[in-house]
Amino acid sequence: MKRWIVVALVVVLAGGGWWFLSHRSSATTATQYLTSTVAQGDVTATIAATGSVGSATTYSLAFGQTTQTSATGTSSSQGSASSSNGSGSGSTATSKTVATVTVAVGDHVEAGQTLATEDASSAAADVASARASVTSAQAQVQVARSNLVSTQAKINAQTSSSTAVAQAQAQLAADQAQLVVDQQHLSAAQAQLAKDQAAQPPVSSSVLAADKLAVAQAQQAVARDNSAIANDKSQLTSAKNTSVTSSSNAAQLAQSRAAVTQAQNQVTTAQAQLKTAVAAAATTTITAPVAGIVTAVNASVGQAPPSSAAITMRSDSLTVVVDVAEQDVPNLKVGQKADVTITALSQTVPATITALPTEANTASGSGAVTFPLSLALTTNPDGVLPGMSASIAIVTATAKNVLYVPSTAIQGTSPANTVQLMVNGTPQSTPVTIGLSTNSSTEIISGVQAGQTVVTGVVNPTAATTTTGGAGGLTGRNGGLGGNGFPGGVRPGG
Repeated sequence: MKRWIVVALVVVLAGGGWWFLSHRSSATTATQYLTSTVAQGDVTATIAATGSVGSATTYSLAFGQTTQTSATGTSSSQGSASSSNGSGSGSTATSKTVATVTVAVGDHVEAGQTLATEDASSAAADVASARASVTSAQAQVQVARSNLVSTQAKINAQTSSSTAVAQAQAQLAADQAQLVVDQQHLSAAQAQLAKDQAAQPPVSSSVLAADKLAVAQAQQAVARDNSAIANDKSQLTSAKNTSVTSSSNAAQLAQSRAAVTQAQNQVTTAQAQLKTAVAAAATTTITAPVAGIVTAVNASVGQAPPSSAAITMRSDSLTVVVDVAEQDVPNLKVGQKADVTITALSQTVPATITALPTEANTASGSGAVTFPLSLALTTNPDGVLPGMSASIAIVTATAKNVLYVPSTAIQGTSPANTVQLMVNGTPQSTPVTIGLSTNSSTEIISGVQAGQTVVTGVVNPTAATTTTGGAGGLTGRNGGLGGNGFPGGVRPGG
């Protein structure tokens, strides 16, 4: 009896095990679907890229020259004279020394702030001398114009020979008397110059320059007197000669007009020399072209200025340079806004595209083509430094308050796209019209309603893998519209 009971139990257990195993196997072979719900909201297309923070502009500052380097290239601006050129007085670079250096590495400076200066004493004397030369040349123009007016008046007032002779004699006597006076002035000026040159202690260079100017002016006056006397004698001879002709008058007028032109040319020359002297004096000071940070100081007080940059600095403005994929370049434009995340600071700040790429980066080993893109930070977060890693996000398109599904639910090629709707547990292919499509979401213009369930992929338990649906999946889409079915050839609904 006990043996029969044991046999019966074995039979029952065996049958139950067969029933369990057979039903379990059947269950595991059933297709499992990955699904999502048709939702309503915003679909946003974004370009993402990584790069680093850099200075928008760096400056290499020398006495008389500024070299500016930015993301778009390098340019230089130079004064009419630099520390390597002589000043107006003939001084050379070796005679110049750095007088002051007012900044150190790491200092923040404002635009226009003085950073360093050279000894400017000789340059100041050159400017003073040049200004005096301009004044003297302008005075000579007035003298020449007066002589022209006088010559014209003499010609117009020509009367009898005896009257002309008397006038010529009077003018000759006046000019000879003036010559005596001007010779006395010249002697006095020469004596004063000799005295100042021999003075101990030596007088300043500006005093010597004034002495030399006085001598030059006195010499000009004497020369002018001698010329006038010679002309007076010629006039006297002509007056005595009753055959004074109109041709002689024309020659005198031409000579007077030429003297005016010559004097005007001397003014132009003197003004040019003054401009050069002023510009040379300006090169004795280095000022900050923009607000920024001093990154190097290569000048020392009392030493000759360096042949290269005396001070280098970077602007406060920072830029971010990232590498964008070639398919993203057509979606970029100058002025486009972006969000920049500084990795080390975990901060996100706004930025603006300042220039579009002009050429691709050097090809990498992966074969991917990328383009450098520069963006200007609108604000600098505390602690940000050039060289820090950064990532960007640029919104290129947004569809507001629309129906959307995961992009993996989209099948087919536009305009013949479909989705698989779950109806009573069974997927049914449904045509849809799509709009904006991104790697994650796709706008549905028509074909489905909010709340409906769509298939995004299937699970194949035999192969123990999960297959996602969509028009090529996450990486196989062509602008969100391409592809022909679920990866691996597995489509919901067979």
